[in-house]
Amino acid sequence: MTAPRISIVTPCLNRAATIEDAIASVLAQRHAAFEHIVVDGGSTDGTAAILARYPHLVVVREPDRNLYDALNKGLRRARGDIVALLNSDDVYPPDAFATAETALADPRLELVIGAAEFYAEIDGREVVQRRLVGQGAVGLTEANVIGDITVMNAAFFRRGLLQRLGGFDDRFPLSADKDFWLRLALLAPRHVVLEQVLYRYRSHAGSLTFAAGDLRDKLSRHLLALVQVRLAECPPGSAAHAAYRRWHAWAVGYRALVLGRALRLAELPGLLAAGCRADAFWPARFLARLPGHWLRRNTRGGALRP
Repeated sequence: MTAPRISIVTPCLNRAATIEDAIASVLAQRHAAFEHIVVDGGSTDGTAAILARYPHLVVVREPDRNLYDALNKGLRRARGDIVALLNSDDVYPPDAFATAETALADPRLELVIGAAEFYAEIDGREVVQRRLVGQGAVGLTEANVIGDITVMNAAFFRRGLLQRLGGFDDRFPLSADKDFWLRLALLAPRHVVLEQVLYRYRSHAGSLTFAAGDLRDKLSRHLLALVQVRLAECPPGSAAHAAYRRWHAWAVGYRALVLGRALRLAELPGLLAAGCRADAFWPARFLARLPGHWLRRNTRGGALRP
């Protein structure tokens, strides 16, 4: 069997309402050599019947620990030189594969990152709600990991790069994508950021991508726990330790803001003291990052408009 050129990995659980659109967007690329791996964690809503209608799919159906465990299963099965990650409720725009493949024709490149579009279906029609374009909005930067959005789905990776990176750390069920992006940034792969939209996120009530904004308390706890684990694991003096220390400062400050807004003031002294025990200079690091964060946020505001 001829090896595929492109591998698409889709984690899936109970997405009967959207999975067919995701599959169709891959087929619409009309690529001659691709594989589409769907890792289904045990759907019970009719998803399995939909997947069975598409014999070209490589379907892995078994329980998983979380989304990132499912992604890792798919990545281990991927055979293409180019690999990308498609959520079961999102779609690729036309010519996404061709655009990424053209860029990766340069053998020096290991990664292509495109623009990302966010849309919703309103009264039977698609409405683009925002668009992230350019290095500042979607680039492989520490700033985008720590204080902004990571759009890993708009990226096309060399499989060798993912093998060097080691996949997702599924100990972090809400934040492994951010950890993945920071570890990727620390590898400093040769890459290019394109202006073309390579991915479309669908906004809907059950979306994990859009639910994060409503789960600030839980997310802030998970992010802080992640950086605490990484700080303990990374060798002091290493570039990784320094990066996670900067992220730790932001995570403590972000958690403090979440608690303050919720008027959970009794929890603040313990949080701030624990932050100082891990890094006595975290307040200075947090405050030093704030101006750049707000500047990027205001700049990003223009890029978000459709």
